[in-house]
Amino acid sequence: MGRNHWNFTRKQDKVGLFALLLCFLFLSCLKDADTNRFKFYYLPTSLSNISNPFVTNDNASNSPNLTFAGGKSFYNGIYYASSMTSAQKGFNINLTFANLFDGTELRVCLNDPGCQASPPLYSVVLASGVSNLDLNLPIPGTYPVNIGGNSLNVALIKNSQMISQKSSSLIYDNSPPTLSLSVSGGTYTSIQTISVTCTDSISGCKDLIYSINGSDPTLSLLTDFDPLQIVFGAVFPTSLGIGSGTSTLKILASDRAGNLVGPLSATYTVNLPLTPAPSVTLNSIQNGITNASSSTSINWTSDSSGDFYIVPSATDCLSVTPGVTIAAGTLASPGTQDTVVPDGSFLEGSNSFKLCLLDASNQAGSFNFDITLDTAAPTLASTSPINGAVDTDVFNRDLILTFSETMQPGTSIEVHALVTYGSGGGLTTVELVLPSSVQVQWISGTVVKIDLDSILPEFSSVNVKILAAGFKDVAGNVLTGDATGYFYFSFATGGMVALRNIIDSNQPDCYDSGGAGIACSGTGQDGAFSATPSLQSISIPLFLSGFTNDPVSVDSTSGLTWRSCVQGMEWNGTTCAGTPTEVNWSSALSSCSSLNERNTKQGYAGLKAWRLATMDDLNSLITFPSATSGYTFFAPASFPNFPSNASNQRYWSATTNRVNSLYAFVIRSFGARVFINNKNISNDGYSYYALCVNGNP
Repeated sequence: MGRNHWNFTRKQDKVGLFALLLCFLFLSCLKDADTNRFKFYYLPTSLSNISNPFVTNDNASNSPNLTFAGGKSFYNGIYYASSMTSAQKGFNINLTFANLFDGTELRVCLNDPGCQASPPLYSVVLASGVSNLDLNLPIPGTYPVNIGGNSLNVALIKNSQMISQKSSSLIYDNSPPTLSLSVSGGTYTSIQTISVTCTDSISGCKDLIYSINGSDPTLSLLTDFDPLQIVFGAVFPTSLGIGSGTSTLKILASDRAGNLVGPLSATYTVNLPLTPAPSVTLNSIQNGITNASSSTSINWTSDSSGDFYIVPSATDCLSVTPGVTIAAGTLASPGTQDTVVPDGSFLEGSNSFKLCLLDASNQAGSFNFDITLDTAAPTLASTSPINGAVDTDVFNRDLILTFSETMQPGTSIEVHALVTYGSGGGLTTVELVLPSSVQVQWISGTVVKIDLDSILPEFSSVNVKILAAGFKDVAGNVLTGDATGYFYFSFATGGMVALRNIIDSNQPDCYDSGGAGIACSGTGQDGAFSATPSLQSISIPLFLSGFTNDPVSVDSTSGLTWRSCVQGMEWNGTTCAGTPTEVNWSSALSSCSSLNERNTKQGYAGLKAWRLATMDDLNSLITFPSATSGYTFFAPASFPNFPSNASNQRYWSATTNRVNSLYAFVIRSFGARVFINNKNISNDGYSYYALCVNGNP
């Protein structure tokens, strides 16, 4: 399996590397504990293309990697597409790279994990020395994109093989915000206090400017993805007073996507009498967007006593008649009052009203207000991942839901993740227990992000189940679910992309064909080589700052961080102690995810994204340093008291058998034998355990 030296031709080099890969990754060269026969088993890989894993001598000491590093379009953990000077929508991202192979292709796309299914949004071939790219990427009008939440995918491709991928979330919004004034234009006998309401249900309002002299306020985009600049106008204050005379107010607004609305114009003529007219101010509206299931009221203040009337907004306060009066009453003394607005006067949609107060001298003060009647249930407009998506990035823990209208921003949401496996009539659906550290963040009035705080298993069919009653529009209408009250969407995860160095087996001895020990020199066997091709470098249990009860073993060869103890065992101050927990496959996944909720949701050892190890991950640990025991296949100093003995323990991987998804790959404690097993079993005469890992270099 080995080689006498490294100075071979490229063809010889590939043959030697393939033989080494065959021994370490695909074959178990040790006998079964209970048989005299040698058995050989294949081991799957999460690589997208295994046909040519060693392209040249480009294998560096560290694996190629890429990272999102923000960008001008990044805000509050989300990327936002926005208007460009070319009139297209687009976004700016900053990417960093490490250990690139020369000739690696970068692809950027939307809603296409790995950027394999359709032409990418952007593609470029990179040289090995590239460490950073700052990209301004337009989105052509023909490119498929969701209004609301999208998955932003980036991938590194070498010789048609994906070697790294990452994903984030992107909001796309092509609709401008809406504006409304607290007081409409008209003629008044008192100073008017104007406030502006800007509403944008997808990306949110950003800029709000005004002018008061009749000229148009103006915003300009000087450089793509920089903030809009004020050419003329000023930032609108919380409220604006309109005094005596005639004034034309103009309002211009933008949302975070750069969509503009306005200028909205209103002209006010204020004729102040010798005796001041009443000053009447709206303070708040209770249940201003309503489905009429509860009462709507206004809270208002007047500096004068008098009779008040609620009428349609077009009514002249000095010409109020019983036929147009919706509600009426008397304010006995100046002050603040709550007044119920009868919902029998509401029509579906927006309704504009006015409150008029007439004092003893028949002078009027007033304000306008709007009430919206909405009796229609909201709907789910889109999801990210898209319903039915395949090969989704398992490391993107976020679900993005976009609704048809503005919702109440509640954070108490019941969400379930179900995994289905098997074939034909033998399908099994199990629920993965999500950690309590699941987080809900409303990006805007219609877009919510749910961070599952769990890494889903690769090559799996996932069904997300969410309680519909957790989502209400601002009128109080509940999202419609199925007969059980839930709504669903499903997708299939892809594989974890990881290229790692092949480590030396640490096999200390050499043997002849009969199994007798022989001198290693000149045999070409593993025992004849040291640190070839790479020496494994993994720490003994260590403790990250502030987490003295959470030992981790850091493998600098693979870049992975391992929990030093098997699930069910805990650190007692000197070693891993206790009884490991027998688990089936779904419980193994949930057990590792639960590490993310430890330490008041900071995560075990202060790290997030703990997960059940894949077969790729487990392969990176396997060595055979013992001349006498096939049970020593992990570095024993790094995993003290590791359960590996004549009980022939099994360890689940998160890797599904793609031929029959009822089975997942496991590794056995004797000889690191790899085979598949029914996911529903936790003990078939042998115990099945979970070993958890962090990272995906």
